[in-house]
Amino acid sequence: MRDLRHVENDLDRFADEGLNAILHTYSERDQTFYEETMADIVAASNDRGFTTYVNPWGVGKVFGGEAFSQFIAKHPETRQRIVGGSKEHAACFNNPGFRAFVREWTESAVGLNPDVIFWDEPHWILPEWFDDDQPDDAWVCRCAHCRERYRREHDRPMPVSEDDTVRQFREDSLLDFLDEQMAIVDEAGVDNAVCLVPVSDADHGITDWERLTANDHIDLISTDPYWGLFADDDVEGFVRESVERVTDLANANDLRSQIWIQGFGLDDEEETYEHIRTATQGSVEGGVDSVFMWGYDGCRSISSIASENPDAVWQTYLDAL
Repeated sequence: MRDLRHVENDLDRFADEGLNAILHTYSERDQTFYEETMADIVAASNDRGFTTYVNPWGVGKVFGGEAFSQFIAKHPETRQRIVGGSKEHAACFNNPGFRAFVREWTESAVGLNPDVIFWDEPHWILPEWFDDDQPDDAWVCRCAHCRERYRREHDRPMPVSEDDTVRQFREDSLLDFLDEQMAIVDEAGVDNAVCLVPVSDADHGITDWERLTANDHIDLISTDPYWGLFADDDVEGFVRESVERVTDLANANDLRSQIWIQGFGLDDEEETYEHIRTATQGSVEGGVDSVFMWGYDGCRSISSIASENPDAVWQTYLDAL
C-alpha cells in the first residue's frame, strides 16, 4: 500500500535527521496501480528539498529488488533461455517486447518528475541462482532474438558452448539496452544513475565500467559494497576499493559518484556497527558525492531481510554521516 500521509511523516523525519536525498522504488505494481500516488510522493519529496531518485525495482527481474515481475508471468516468451531451451526467471534484454515494456516504464518514471532515474544493478540471470537442476555450464541467453542478433553481428551462428564472444555479446547487449533507456531519460531532462554490484563479471553484469561511464547519457556512477554479500573480513579495504573505483571513474568522466551502505540482514553485534561506521565514514572521507543506505530504518519493514536491530543500524549510519 502506498499512502502519501505515511510517506510524508517519514519524509519529515528524514529531513529532521539531516538527510537530503531519497530513493523511491517504482515496481511494475507501482506503475500499474499507484502511478498518480507515486507522482504525489515524488512531489512531496521535491517540496521538502530532497533530491529524488526513482528505480525500476525488480522490473523484468533484470534489476535489483524484492518485487515480483508480472510482465514475465504474462509474457513467458520474453524470458531468457539456456542452451536446452528452458526459460529462466527474467526477461531478455534483446527481446523487443521487453524493451518496449521498459520504454513505457521509463516514460512513466520520468513523468513522476524525479531528479534521477536510478538503474539498479542491471544483470543477466545466472541459472545457478535458482534450484532448477540445470547443468553447471548452463548460461543465458540463447533465445531466438539473441541468436539472431549474434548472427547479425558475428556473421555466424551463436555457439552452443559459452565462450569469450558470447560473454562480450552479452555485455554489449546490456549496454545497448541501457543506452536506449537512458536516452529517453536524458531527453526528458532527468539525470541517469547506474548502480553496479562491486563484483561484476561477464556471466551476468558489466565488467567494462569505463565503457559505461563514457556513455553520453549517464550522470552518476554508483556501487553497493555490501560486505555481508561480497567481502571477507577486510570490510574497510573492500569499501575503500569501491570508493576509489567510482570516484576515479566519476572524475575521469565528469560524473557524480555514489556508495550504498549495507543496512539489511545484519546481526546485532558490536562488530556490525563498527562495519557500518567504517563503511560510511570511509565513503564520506573518500570523496563520494552521496552515501545512501539500503534500506532505510535497517530494512525493518522487509522482514525477510530486516536487520536484527534495525533502529540501531539506522542510527549508526546517521551518526557516521
